[in-house]
Amino acid sequence: MGLRNISKKGVAVALSAQLVLATQAVTLAQAQMLGTDAAISKYSAMANRNLLMEELQRDEVRNEIIEMGVDPAEAEARLAALTDAEISTILTQMENDSAGADIIGTLFTVFVILLVTDLLCFTRVFNFTRCVR
Repeated sequence: MGLRNISKKGVAVALSAQLVLATQAVTLAQAQMLGTDAAISKYSAMANRNLLMEELQRDEVRNEIIEMGVDPAEAEARLAALTDAEISTILTQMENDSAGADIIGTLFTVFVILLVTDLLCFTRVFNFTRCVR
C-alpha cells in the first residue's frame, strides 16, 4: 500500500505541475482589438506583394531579368525582403510610368505641333488658322 500511495502522489504532483505550466502559457497571450484600418492595410500589403511577385514570374519579365544578368531567384528573394512602404512606392511608380498612360498629354502635343505648322504654312490641317507670311 505504501508504494501505491507514493505513486499516486507522484502522478498527482506531475499532473498538477503540467496543469500549472499549461495555464501559465495561456495567460501570456495578449488579446487586442484589431481595427478595420489595420486589417485592411495588412491584407492590401499582402496583395501588393503578391502582385509584384506575379509580375516577376511572367515570362517576359523573367527573360528581361535574365538578359540583364540577374538571377530570378535572387530577384524574388530581394522582393520578399522589401518593406511594405517600399512595395507601395514601387507600385505607385509602375502605375505612373506606364507606357501610353499619358494619352491626353500626347494628343495635346500633337495638336500644338499641327497648329504651329499650320500657322507657318507647312501644313493645312485646321480650317480656323491663317498662314503667317
